Amino acid sequence: MGTLVVDSSVDEVRRDGQTLTLYKGGKLQGRVPVPPLERVVFQGGLRVDTRALHLLADQGVSVHFLSGRHGQWRATLVGQAHNDAGVRMGQFAAYHHGPTRLAIAREIVERKLRAQADNLLLWTEGSRPADAKACRAAAAGILEIAARVPAASAESLLGHEGAAARAYFDALARVVPASYGFAGRTRRPPTDPVNALLSLGYTLLHAEWERLVRLVGLDPAVGFYHALEFGRPSLVCDLVEPWRPAYDRWVVQQLRERAFRSTDFARGGARAGCWLKPAARKRFYLGFEGWAQPLRGAWRTEARDLAARLAERAAEARAAEAPGHDTA
Repeated sequence: MGTLVVDSSVDEVRRDGQTLTLYKGGKLQGRVPVPPLERVVFQGGLRVDTRALHLLADQGVSVHFLSGRHGQWRATLVGQAHNDAGVRMGQFAAYHHGPTRLAIAREIVERKLRAQADNLLLWTEGSRPADAKACRAAAAGILEIAARVPAASAESLLGHEGAAARAYFDALARVVPASYGFAGRTRRPPTDPVNALLSLGYTLLHAEWERLVRLVGLDPAVGFYHALEFGRPSLVCDLVEPWRPAYDRWVVQQLRERAFRSTDFARGGARAGCWLKPAARKRFYLGFEGWAQPLRGAWRTEARDLAARLAERAAEARAAEAPGHDTA
């Protein structure tokens, strides 16, 4: 087991040796050995014994904190992060070198757009002829935008991604059952079941990449496509982008197969929006884990490759500045 998700079915987590013990109303609900956990997700309000957090940190298990109903990411704890400052120096050097920063930003956007187009062509299967035609037209439009990305300026990249996103989600609305009420991307809060699944999965994907970025020694706040912004992990936002379409594909499959029904979601009450009911969350987390597990090797490789690439750039920059370096 790689991931443990603890939600409202538990209100207290304690440590017992090398094991987490889970309680509800003072009654033991379960015991989970920490090895071989890789990550723990705490969703909503609950009490966590600091000795349990120490154990998780000692074992290199990342801990992610999500809000209650909507599952918005709040924080990540990583026990043993990378200690090579050279990696971060390379990241900063790449950020300050305009051509390098733009090249990485273009790569991120182009990969995302091509993956979106692939999804749309995939979703023509099983769609009504008019919807399949709309998907093919949207895919063609997105590929035209993607072809312009390698020559795009930093300022125009956002516009390209936004135009592609509008075409993509308009077409996505035609391939999920109409009963879910999806009419386009909404967030903070999500307003329908499709958006609720998208937002929750994107949050977990973000948490996965937050952990990876820290483990390979990169600074989460310094991105290449997303601008610097107070409190925003821009690099994490960058690296999640190309993988969002893969998650979208899983969501559409779940909805087409009716793995989640409208009755699995709640709306209204004191807080606006739409969210999964607790019983359905358990199925969701199991499904998400099944989707994510085969991809984690590729995610680790991508994070390590980026760190190595940036460290190499820093070494080149230092060599170029060394006394006696021939600049002719």
